[in-house]
Amino acid sequence: MIHSPRRIPAIAWEAGAKITVNLVLLAFALGAIAKLVPYQRSQLQKLHALEAEVGQLEARVKELQLKQERDRQPQARQRIAQEEANLIAANQRRIIWVHPKNPQ
Repeated sequence: MIHSPRRIPAIAWEAGAKITVNLVLLAFALGAIAKLVPYQRSQLQKLHALEAEVGQLEARVKELQLKQERDRQPQARQRIAQEEANLIAANQRRIIWVHPKNPQ
């Protein structure tokens, strides 16, 4: 395609305008990315903190569920009384182990 000499400056101006518009759009895109990267990093830090807390809470929930299941057993009432109030049944005796002072 052969262009006339009058048409070449118009094509150059059009190409220059397109390049300028694209450079402006590129600058805005880079500016937006520059603002989004720190925000994304802070959100990732918050996410990791929340995931760690969720893990701790899941472990605590599991522990509490095990304790609740253990306390629902029929023999649990006596065992709970022994653990919390340091009580023993009438047919049991407390044994205290003592190390001798002078081993021979």
